[in-house]
This record gives sequence, C-alpha cells and structure tokens, in this order.
Amino acid sequence: MSQPIRPIHDVEIFRYALPLREALTTQANKPENAMREGLLVVLHDGEDSVGIGEIAPLPGLHRESLAEAETQTVSKLALIRHESTNAEAMLSSELFPSVRCGLEMALISLRARQNGTMPSQSPQATVMPSHMPLNALIAGDSTTIVHRAEKAVREGYTTLKIKVGRSSLEEDIANVRACREAVGSDIALRLDANRSWSLETALRLGEALHDYNIAYIEEPLKDWHAIPAFHEQTGISVALDEMLTSPDVSERAARSSIPSECLAGYVLKPSAIGSIMAASNLASEAEARGLDAVVSSVFETGVALGFYAALAVSWNGGRSVACGLDTYKFLAADVLEHPFSAAHGFVSLPNVWNQSAFLRTDFLKKVC
Repeated sequence: MSQPIRPIHDVEIFRYALPLREALTTQANKPENAMREGLLVVLHDGEDSVGIGEIAPLPGLHRESLAEAETQTVSKLALIRHESTNAEAMLSSELFPSVRCGLEMALISLRARQNGTMPSQSPQATVMPSHMPLNALIAGDSTTIVHRAEKAVREGYTTLKIKVGRSSLEEDIANVRACREAVGSDIALRLDANRSWSLETALRLGEALHDYNIAYIEEPLKDWHAIPAFHEQTGISVALDEMLTSPDVSERAARSSIPSECLAGYVLKPSAIGSIMAASNLASEAEARGLDAVVSSVFETGVALGFYAALAVSWNGGRSVACGLDTYKFLAADVLEHPFSAAHGFVSLPNVWNQSAFLRTDFLKKVC
C-alpha cells in the first residue's frame, strides 16, 4: 500500500444478514444459526471510485464478536471522518483480525479502482488470467457426500475438498473411498481434518487411503510437531491452515521448521490471518518453498470473494491452483446486484471483481 490513494470523501458502514442454505461447515456452528452476518465498509473518493471491505468474524473461528468488530470499526472510521488521521494510519496492530482485513480490503479496493486495475495488478500490467478454478467443498453425512461429489464433477469441478474428522474414522475412510470410486482417478481429492486426530489415528487413515491418491490433508493432527512423522509413514502431504492463524506467535513462526517436502501448501484465509498484506506475504513464502498458496474464505459474501479471486490470481507464479471460494454456495443470497458465482468450476475474472462494487440494498442496514 505504498502508493497514496486520492483522499477519502465519505465513509459508510452497513450491517448485513444473509440466509443460509444449510449449517456452515465449522465445528462451532449450530444448525439453528440460520444467518450469516457481517459488516461492509464503503469508502468513496468523491469521484467515481469506491472501495468496499468486508468484516465478518465467524463464530468458532474468530475470537472477536460481530458487535465488538462493529464498535472498533465505527471508532476507527470516525477518525477519517474528522480528518484526524489518514486512511493507512488507522491500520494499527491492535485491530481485530477481521477488522484489519476488512479495512485493508476497502483501501486496496479503492486504490485499485482508482488505477483501473484489480488488487493484484499493477497499472502497467495488461494481461491477467481470465479464470480461476475452485475446489468444490463437499460435506454432509454418508448418504449425501458421494451425491455431492458426483454433482460437482458433472458441473465441471476438477478438485474436491472433503470435510473429515467429524464422524468416526471408519466412516471418513468409507466416504473418501466412495468419493474416489465415484469420481474417478483424474479428480484431485483434498481432505480437511481441522486438527481432529492423534498421530495414531491419522496413520490409520493414511494407511487405509494409501492407494486413493489424496492430494493433501489440511492439518490432520492435534499436535503439529508430528506432521513430519505422518508424512514419512503415509506419504500423504499436509497443507497448513490453523497453524497460520494461531494466536501463539511462536507456533505461527514454527511453520518454517516443518520440512517443505512434508507439505503441499498454505491455505490462506485473509480474514482469519488478519491482513490482506500478510496473506499475500505468506503466498510469496509458499511459492518460495515450492508450495501452493490456496486462498480461502470464511463464508463471506461476494464482496470478499470477488476481492480474494482478483487478489490471488497473481499468486503461485502464474500456476493454476484451485481456490477455496466455493463457500458462496452456503449463502442463499448475496449483497451484490450480481451475486458471486462460478461456472463449470471456474470463476470468471475480472467479472467477479467488477461486480463486487455494486451492492443491493435490501440486505443492508446502515450503521453510520
């Protein structure tokens, strides 16, 4: 954010509440939580450009509540209104992760639109990829998971991400085997265990799925120290997720101590990491280690998803890496006039970026 943006002329904050199609795939989420709520920060420069950021702490993932995030956001943006600070100065270290991410998103979006670019693009760049692949998020009980996997492949997805670690180990193994047999050998299977297992349990799964060509497992172990042992004994690579957002600074730093040959990638959720810039720095680190940088969401709206797609298109040195933005399917509506969507397992760029600037008002309530 080294280049200055034109002065901010006006600031608006909105709260949204969107209905869900089904309960979110977070362990702390309960079925009765039928809405996804959050804030939108809208920055106007007094001309034609607008920057929108999304602040949407997810219960069970973020430590801050939406009410706490709203209070902090209103306080920070009041400084801009009263011209007692510049925009970048409000990005102080004491901000909640979701708040800092949303404010950075709004500022970067505003600057990009002033420059006529996407967030990942320099004003001089002329060629950018036109599409980005998604991984289909597959969750549910054993009676629905294979059906959903088959449906995703028919729709054009070539990468599936299957949630594991919430049922018995035997059921997880049976579900993954059934999915592989249903979709064939050409579809990439990623598993997401959310640190569910001991090393002993994870090894049992690894042995059972040894011949099922698993692309990687997101953090299978309760104790990350055992990742090298898991990889050595199973041959299955691990993707880091929770480690990258740990409140323990020493644990986050310890990612570099895990041999790169044990890893497949970093799963990067900017809102949980707490910074767009920090997420991009981690993406660069992943590339330097020969790993994939997989942008992912915390069930945000099309505002954040369009931004993440436009940001991450420059990650991975131009390689095509399926991203974790399929979460839009859990929302029954969007805050955008043209809702975020995918076709044949891909999102279209720059369409989703351009469309992320046009809000519909029926799901928004102005805070200030």
